[in-house]
Parts: sequence; C-alpha cells; structure tokens
Amino acid sequence: MKFALSILGLAAGLSLASVANATVTYTFASGNSIISQSSVSTGGATYSQSAGTITVYDVQTTTGGTFESQNSSESGLFTVTAGANGNGIAPYDPNEYSGFGSATSTSNLEEQTGIANFSNFDNVLLLKLTGFAANSTLSLLLQAGPTDDSFTVYTGTGSSEPGSLGSLTKVDASPISVGGGAAALGGTEPTSPQVTGLTIAGLNSSTTGWIAIQADCQYLLLDTVTVGTTATPEPRFYGILLAAFLGLAGIAYKRRAAQVNA
Repeated sequence: MKFALSILGLAAGLSLASVANATVTYTFASGNSIISQSSVSTGGATYSQSAGTITVYDVQTTTGGTFESQNSSESGLFTVTAGANGNGIAPYDPNEYSGFGSATSTSNLEEQTGIANFSNFDNVLLLKLTGFAANSTLSLLLQAGPTDDSFTVYTGTGSSEPGSLGSLTKVDASPISVGGGAAALGGTEPTSPQVTGLTIAGLNSSTTGWIAIQADCQYLLLDTVTVGTTATPEPRFYGILLAAFLGLAGIAYKRRAAQVNA
C-alpha cells in the first residue's frame, strides 16, 4: 500500500512539473538598423524561439483601417536601441524619418516616425505568429516619446494576411497608455508590459495568429513580447499513473483473497 501511494505521489509530482509555466521573451532590437520589406506581407523581420516564430511587418492603412499595398511612403522597419528615447522595432517611413544613418544620436530619434499617424494613412506594426501553442499568453512592452502616447491592439487568426483592422478583434475599448516617457523629455521609459495575459482565440500550433498595433502618436517602439505557455502532461506521467492504479488494484485483490481464505 505504501509503495502504491509513493507511486501516486511521484506521478502527482511529475504532473505538476509537466504542466509548469514556461516563459519566453522576444526582444526586437539589438542595435540600430533598417530592415527592408518588399511588400506588405513579404520581407519583414523574423524572430524564432522555442515558443514559436514572430514575423514583424510594416503595413499602412487608410483612415478606414484597410491595409494598403507597399508604397513610397513606407520602406519596411527599423530597430533602435536609443536608450533615453526607447528600444524596439517600428515601421520605417523615409518621408518622415530622414537621416537614419545618424540614428545613434538619440536627438535624431525623438518624435520621428515610429508607428505613426500621418495625413490619411496610419503606419501599423503587424505581427504574424506561427507555431504557438493554444494556451499561449502574451505580454507586450512598448516604449515611446511623450508620456501621453497610447496605442490600440487588434488580434485574430487566419492563414492569409488580414485585409483591414476591421477584420481583427479589438483588444481594449479605449487606447492603452504607454506610460513613462522618454528620459530626454523628463520621463522614464517603461519596463513593465502594458498588455498582459493576452490570448488569441483559435490560436494553436497549426494556425497562424496576427497582432496589429496601431498608435495615436509619432514615435512608438515595440520593445518585447513575452510568451507564457503551459506544457501538456508528458506520456510517461500517464504510464506511471496507470502503474500506480494497477498497484492499488493488485493490493485490493490480495486483501479480498486473504479475507476469503481466512
């Protein structure tokens, strides 16, 4: 009996270990660079880790939220580690972001394009998620210039690129505040995610997930995405559990047999 109970205890311990949460963080900037993108959904920047692959694209939308084809006012993405003015990745618009070659100077980065709202178009950061488990939760950390910057997040699934913001699900009813603010403007860049526990309905390892980030400001960077997953119990756990139950059944059978023969 004690042996069987020990097996059950071991199985329970393995079950707790096998379903423990695992966390992976994607960091989108390791330096200052421009990443070319030949069209809305080709090119981009790809980041792969054990949780899955995130591909980042720059898309433009009309004021109605429809995604536009690549044009001269967007040329892909830029990454920057600007310190006082934020770290991360954002759309690159040469019409608004001139002189990128000297981007190591934080003064040249303040209030430039980022994820921007100019004239009749929005530059939107679009994330494609592949290979992610169904129980994945995501946390997004963004950094910005002024302290009053905010953004809106949309999510969805589908094998092809979404055609508009309207085809996705809006995460919050109101824009999300970035908080903090660039040190150059007297603030402190945030280090804690503004969006936590985000899940995407229908996402699993065989479906493609999408996250669109739209901003109401002129300079906004996606710094990190942290993904939490809960592993499913391993097959060996079920084998040990079965052995434990068989052991208990055997002990019960021997007890009944001994009582009958007594």
